[in-house]
Amino acid sequence: MKITSRMALIATVASVLGTGAVQAADKLSIRLDWSWWPGQTPMLVAKEKGFYKDAGIDIEIQQGQGSKTTTLVVGENREPIGHASLSTAAQSISAGVPITAVAGFWQKGPISLICSGEDVKKPTDVKGKRVGSTPTGSDGQVLPAFLRANGLDVKDISLVNMPGDAKFAAITSGQLDCISGDDYYYGPQLIAQGKKISILRYADWGVTNLSFGIIANNSFLKEKPDVVRRFLEATRKGLDYTLANKDEAIQIFLKVTGNTQPANFHKSVLEAYESSLHTGATQGKPVGWMASEDWDAMNKTLEQYGGMTSRKDPSTYFSNDFLPK
Repeated sequence: MKITSRMALIATVASVLGTGAVQAADKLSIRLDWSWWPGQTPMLVAKEKGFYKDAGIDIEIQQGQGSKTTTLVVGENREPIGHASLSTAAQSISAGVPITAVAGFWQKGPISLICSGEDVKKPTDVKGKRVGSTPTGSDGQVLPAFLRANGLDVKDISLVNMPGDAKFAAITSGQLDCISGDDYYYGPQLIAQGKKISILRYADWGVTNLSFGIIANNSFLKEKPDVVRRFLEATRKGLDYTLANKDEAIQIFLKVTGNTQPANFHKSVLEAYESSLHTGATQGKPVGWMASEDWDAMNKTLEQYGGMTSRKDPSTYFSNDFLPK
């Protein structure tokens, strides 16, 4: 009787321990593209609302230092997941970095040349101007393509390389004439300060580029595909919640990051995000789904104007297999 009771107790403990092992959260670290900015809100919302926890993921969200750096960090598996510019990811993949894009949440590329004054109407108007760009960021990868697509060269401008978070202060203080970056981010801030500006969106001047998405280390994808799927499902829940509850999402972002920019600026960024979830080729598809023709067009542009070498088949760069159905 005692032996039977003891065996039953052992079986019960083993069952509890086994259940606990199954339910233990997977630790996961994601490297962002840059320091805190509103385009990262869906991931912060997903963490704060418990979507990652519900998916069995113990998430750590790390700020980044530019999309190029993020692709290298993920390629080395220091953080297995990253949020980065997809055009920058394409350049890195072509160069042999072992990563794959697994979701394209912000698909229409907003990278632009934003200039002080209203005299820049066409690309040739930037000749001789002081242009701030971040070589480790997504804009630094696409700026040369924009120039070459319009008959210009980097030598035609006075290029000033600087960190992304220094560009705004540099243009407002008059140290720069133009900055290369996302129009939805810099434009409203400059206008709010009473500045008159000109904007040339690269996509309107011969450069096809996808915007931000999620990248993953190739070995991690093979070893833990279920973690990636659960991460993407929770992230998409965070995106859906963010766009449906913008005011609450903004307050979450401000609380987590300590950001002091006005809420209406953050809302304008989220509205730009909402309008950029699909390209013409992905309309009607689930959010995050990517199209081969978009990748092919972008990579051809990068090969022709942006210095990409060893362009590969589009299937090498991305996969929709990990997206929630």
